[in-house]
Amino acid sequence: MGTQKDVRRAGRSPAGSSSVEIREAQPRDAASVAALLGELGYPSSPDQAAERIERIAADPSTWVVVAEVDGEIAGLGALHVQNLVERDEPGCEVAGLVVGERFRRKGVGEALMEALEAEALQRGGRWMVLNTAHRRSDAHAFYEALGYEHTGRRYAKELR
Repeated sequence: MGTQKDVRRAGRSPAGSSSVEIREAQPRDAASVAALLGELGYPSSPDQAAERIERIAADPSTWVVVAEVDGEIAGLGALHVQNLVERDEPGCEVAGLVVGERFRRKGVGEALMEALEAEALQRGGRWMVLNTAHRRSDAHAFYEALGYEHTGRRYAKELR
C-alpha cells in the first residue's frame, strides 16, 4: 500500500456549518465509498470499493481522497496523472468526483476540487481535464463555476 498522507486541507464552509476535511481514502471507508459510487451511477459493493482503494493506494499515478464533515464521509475525489505525448508537463484528470446528495451545495465539492488541483500542481501538472455525462447539467454548471471550459466530446467503447 502507498504512503498515506495526512489531512490535506480544511475546505471552506458556509457560515455556521461544519468544516470539510480532505484526507486520503482508506479501505475502512469502503462502505461509504461504495454508497457514493452508487449515487454516481456505478453500483459497487463495499468489498469492491475496498479492493479498488487498496489497488489505487499502490499506484503512484492515482490519488483518491474523501471529504469528511463531522466525521462522516460526504464526498469522494480522484486524480489521475499521466505522461502525455502532446505536452511537456504531466496530464492531470479528475478521475472521479461525487458528493453525497445531502451534502451538496455546502462547499464539499469545492473543497475536493481544491485538493485535487493542489495535488495536480504539486505533481507538475498545468492543465486539468475531466469527463461528465451529457445528462449531468448540475455538474456542468458546477465545473464551469470553477473555471472549467467545455472543450470537446468523450467517446467510450467497452473492450471485449
